[in-house]
Amino acid sequence: LMHLPGMCPNLPLDYVWGATGGEGEQLDIEAACPGSFAAEGRLKWHDHAGVEGFYKSSVEGHGFIMLRQPEQRIMSGWFFQQYSWPEWWFGRPPASLVEYASVISGCAVRVLTRATLQVDLHNSPCGDPFLVRDPEIDLAKHRLRNGFLFVGITDEWDLSMCLLHAAFGGECLAVDFFNNRPGKNSSKDALYNTSALEGYTDKADGALYDEALALFSEQSQRYGVTYESCQPCFRQATASK
Repeated sequence: LMHLPGMCPNLPLDYVWGATGGEGEQLDIEAACPGSFAAEGRLKWHDHAGVEGFYKSSVEGHGFIMLRQPEQRIMSGWFFQQYSWPEWWFGRPPASLVEYASVISGCAVRVLTRATLQVDLHNSPCGDPFLVRDPEIDLAKHRLRNGFLFVGITDEWDLSMCLLHAAFGGECLAVDFFNNRPGKNSSKDALYNTSALEGYTDKADGALYDEALALFSEQSQRYGVTYESCQPCFRQATASK
């Protein structure tokens, strides 16, 4: 996103967010990307705050989002210090992976519908102890379809990057395809074994993810994006290394 035309004219083309650690805390975002990223209604411009308080002013008609298959996201969070688990509420770590999953299910729906700030690693919308309601799922799907300019799929990263450039221009760069946070517990294809969830599924985020897949398919068809059509993009990215 930072390397799309006009977004961050003062960043080098090989810049990767968070690659040097610290989530880019030292980056002067206004100097590097003047006017491109909004901090309204959140503690930091790059945090995981819920968008309810600033959806109309900063997100609707401007939003870009990447969504991940929900159970894969749960597994990733579990292995990353049990990310978003609200220990402040429970007063203890999760008793099991299934308990963890049951509490943080609906993470993406919460982010799209609630105004919770991200205070730290374990205090964010995803760890809101109040479970997602059906009207929130409907609102999240509506906002995803009507408020976002781009909906990408983390599990289809290469095609998502190709689609991003097909829709908004700019050269395909090696940094577009660089995985700066490879999980230590996933397989060679970057997927987690979800059997430890014992059949548990995230129904709220599953419904949102289905909507995201539908939008991704529609956008891909609109711009003629397929693995075959994206080969020039992939070659261009390889050449830019």
